[in-house]
Amino acid sequence: MICKVRKTIERYNMALRGARVVVALSGGADSMALLYSLYSLRDEYDIHLEACHINHGIRGEDAKRDECFVKAECEKLGVKLHIFSYDVPAVAKERKLGLEECGRQMRYEAFSSLGDCLVATAHTLSDRCETLILNETRGASLKGICSIPAVRGNIIRPLIDCTRDEIEEYCARNSISYVTDKTNFDDLYSRNRIRLNVIPELKKINPSFEKAISRLISSADEAQEYLQEETLKALNGARLENGYNADAIKAQHLLIRKRVLAEIIESEAGVKPELIHLELAEGILDGGTVQIIGETVIAVKGSVLYVNPEAEESDEWEYDFSDFEASFKGRKIKATVFNKNDVSPKQFVHNKVLDYDAVVGKCIIRNRRAGDKMRLAGSSCTKTLKKLFNEKKPEGRNNLMILSDEEGILWVEKLGCADRAKITEKTKKIIVIEDIADN
Repeated sequence: MICKVRKTIERYNMALRGARVVVALSGGADSMALLYSLYSLRDEYDIHLEACHINHGIRGEDAKRDECFVKAECEKLGVKLHIFSYDVPAVAKERKLGLEECGRQMRYEAFSSLGDCLVATAHTLSDRCETLILNETRGASLKGICSIPAVRGNIIRPLIDCTRDEIEEYCARNSISYVTDKTNFDDLYSRNRIRLNVIPELKKINPSFEKAISRLISSADEAQEYLQEETLKALNGARLENGYNADAIKAQHLLIRKRVLAEIIESEAGVKPELIHLELAEGILDGGTVQIIGETVIAVKGSVLYVNPEAEESDEWEYDFSDFEASFKGRKIKATVFNKNDVSPKQFVHNKVLDYDAVVGKCIIRNRRAGDKMRLAGSSCTKTLKKLFNEKKPEGRNNLMILSDEEGILWVEKLGCADRAKITEKTKKIIVIEDIADN
């Protein structure tokens, strides 16, 4: 299996050489196989290997057992381990999310707090097959057939070409211990029903089902890559200073036209449109207005397409924050500087913590301005605050506090800090923003 992992690393240009790589370690067979395979390759790729474990606060004693297990395994290998503990049910209730989606969000928030590194997750070819089937039951498009990507930003998946059978064989052959999550055998969950009931039937038809699906995904990836290139060309050709050229979009082939509209809606409104939404948007390219998802509005006026064209009005306000204290609009805010080592790492994923040394010059607290942009910590791209607010949907967006220095935005209330101000291994002092309250 090591040979297959090595080929996967090279095939997808995972850029491991000389990198700090953090394995997302649950303690299951897949993640333990990932840990040991990368441990075997650490000298070959000059990897600085670490691991992180996330306790979601859902499985009680079993979760504590898993945490103790991964601690012991990492100590045995001499691998540094980061542990994050959350009360996902409580956070899910607060954020009004399902447990699965909330758990996913918390995992990626933890990953983003790890600083500059590659995060290796243990997704396998078997996971890819399950995801493809699950996507298709929902009527997914070509992108859904592509399933789980091998690389996404700083997330890499070195086991993506290995089946679960190969992984269990690797663990058995190398005497690698692992824990088993009992919920994997509960077919109340859609993915488990596919794994336990659907795929075994498909393997009766074709014992090499997973390899066949791998070929399908590869073909879909190639088609997706080409179509995405053409979509971005068309999108850039239609982009205007304050909207998009509706005539230029309409002139594209139907397939590209819908993909361009999907890109516009997702980037501008922070929502993923379905086919019915794209058809509604396409129907007004000659002019008109349509509401597609929630409060998202598409309007075409004078051959210019706008997303949510009615800008929210608000009075601009600004207060000096050079002394890291301010009182305004019946609220108080202060920031305290700590040595990084004096603060629990659990706080680093909190959205009120940032790197003190990232601050440049004078600081102010203000509300948003037209054209404000930031690269949110852990993100791979810069976005306007309008787009981020549409994605995250915080309440009272026009009066959320923004901490800004002479280089731009450092932190936004309810969103978190800019990528340039996130906590990293090099961070020495941190700022904790606190005492935000009504008088």
